[in-house]
Amino acid sequence: MSRAPRSDGLANREKILAAALRTLQRDSTAPMAAVAQEAGVGVGTLYRHFRDRDALLVALEVRSIGMVLTMLDEVLKRGLPGIEAVREFLIGTVRHGSELFLPHHGAPVTTDPEYRRLDRLVWEGVGRIVELGAADGTLRPDLTARDVIIFGSLIAVPMPGAGDWPEVAGRQIDLFLTAIRGS
Repeated sequence: MSRAPRSDGLANREKILAAALRTLQRDSTAPMAAVAQEAGVGVGTLYRHFRDRDALLVALEVRSIGMVLTMLDEVLKRGLPGIEAVREFLIGTVRHGSELFLPHHGAPVTTDPEYRRLDRLVWEGVGRIVELGAADGTLRPDLTARDVIIFGSLIAVPMPGAGDWPEVAGRQIDLFLTAIRGS
């Protein structure tokens, strides 16, 4: 019988993941020792949680896609018209962009089963928003979940030198919504 993880172990794991994200955003080739140092833990502690760099990267990706799914679920629960649900989803991707480590943003592609499961749920959720928007007439009928996800990926991560990213991305969202609005 396996025991539930201790709360200090879970806290260390989250601290390591947050530190890994910061470290890899600065230097995508940073060694595990740099992640441990950023997290304020020993290298042994890091390796107790993540057997190698690949396991750490997968954990970051699973954590990130889980965040996107949670945000998407919150949007879906609100019962918004399609166009407003797309707006809220895109605003959320900008708001959480600095916390995301996903293949759409340059992370390595993973075949991890948990990542693939969560990713499929995100695609299905965005697909539901698009279907609802086509049905309520707020979204054009040829819009696809792929269109929304690609655009969300493009605006989630700030463009260097673009200025106040939430403001810049907000304008891009407004332009995108104009383009996808139903007739």
